Amino acid sequence: MSTRTNLKTHNEIRLIFQRMACEIAEAFSDETDLYFVAINQRGMAIALELNHELDRILPNCNVSLGNIHVAEDYRWEGVVPNMVALTTPVIMIDDVIHSGGTSMQVLVDLYEHGFDTIRTAFLAEREHRNFPIKADFVGLSIATTLQEHVFFNNENLGDLQLYLI
Repeated sequence: MSTRTNLKTHNEIRLIFQRMACEIAEAFSDETDLYFVAINQRGMAIALELNHELDRILPNCNVSLGNIHVAEDYRWEGVVPNMVALTTPVIMIDDVIHSGGTSMQVLVDLYEHGFDTIRTAFLAEREHRNFPIKADFVGLSIATTLQEHVFFNNENLGDLQLYLI
């Protein structure tokens, strides 16, 4: 029997999105274009939230959104890498970084495309990773056991949840 521990409330998650967007804006304040690469459905939900916040903070910055479905069949949707200038900064976005395996797969792909600048953003990061992935923009960092999992539930946009199982 697994227990569920709520880590952040809906309002706290909304504030995390605002803070992360401010951090991204600060890092890329001189840019006119950014490329968000979202991993799977939950990564895209976070990318959309960050894009919405960035529209307020950096109204003259154009954000292109690409979505890669890694868990299914490694399929791209939206703006794909070869549609973006290689000088455009890339931010790979996912909900939670666990082992780093999925992130590593996508980062290698982006690196092989030849982008000059690639950063990462995660709503939550676990301290246990098998791959050397650096989280550049992080909403919540949490130390967990190998048996615990952090989960982002965005099924109800009016009640976002981040919890530990």
